[in-house]
Amino acid sequence: MRRHDLLEFTLFLLVASPCAVAESPVDSASELETIATEFGLADGPAWDGNAVLYFPDVKGEKLYRYLPAKKQVEVVLENAGRISATYYSHGKLFLSDNGNSLIAQLDGQKKITIAGHDVDAKPPIRPNDLVVDSQGGVYYTLTGQGQVVYITPAGQQIVAVEGIATPNGLILSPDEQTLYVSAYVPKQIWAYDVAADGKTVNGRQFAEMDAGPDKGADGMAIDRAGNVYCAGPAHIWIWSPSGKLLDKIETPTRPINCTFGDADLRSLYITGFGGLYRQRMTTSGLAAQRPSNSDAR
Repeated sequence: MRRHDLLEFTLFLLVASPCAVAESPVDSASELETIATEFGLADGPAWDGNAVLYFPDVKGEKLYRYLPAKKQVEVVLENAGRISATYYSHGKLFLSDNGNSLIAQLDGQKKITIAGHDVDAKPPIRPNDLVVDSQGGVYYTLTGQGQVVYITPAGQQIVAVEGIATPNGLILSPDEQTLYVSAYVPKQIWAYDVAADGKTVNGRQFAEMDAGPDKGADGMAIDRAGNVYCAGPAHIWIWSPSGKLLDKIETPTRPINCTFGDADLRSLYITGFGGLYRQRMTTSGLAAQRPSNSDAR
């Protein structure tokens, strides 16, 4: 093989090989921006695909929205209760209403129940985080029960994952073939193959945070390249689809959850104890699912 051909072949292997070094998706030229700090506990955020970021303050029991174009934070819902997460899909804002043990949609100033549990159950059955698939089905975590539950588009509830320790955050891969779930106390990320009707198979550990004393594998996000993001005790952790740690984003206060937003979907919004932050990225998140004629519940 001639030297020139050998060089071209070597370059091809470096680019095409799955062992090629993966790069951090964090935009190193941009610093982490603090947007607002007046919250008790800002939790699961959701971008509406247009111009609005929604997020709840669990301790303040309010639902907020942030308008990047105006650099303005507004209250959407007073006395919202303990909403622990939001997710925007199919033209609707989905809510994990932890305090009232239900999953709901926001309709103006009203919460419309999709499915729920007995609010007086002992021990309490309290939804934590949620994600919505392209069919309009909802996965949500029950931390105390060690379960992930799936609400079918028809409204039926089934157990999608059983026996995971303290499930907290969750997210679907871009092709919706894999469900990632964070285990809060052991600080692990688990991956499950999505089967028919929202059920899952082949659960396996995908990644793990360090073995330090602090708990906290919390809310999750994913980008269009399939990189997995999870809030930990002091950072947002980022892994490649193969489970390789790519980077960690340190935040001024403990991070709780994150999502992609802005017009180009290249801003990672991070919520945490007291704060809302934004980090520019070199890759983008996934666009919200658009409403269809079959979305009415």
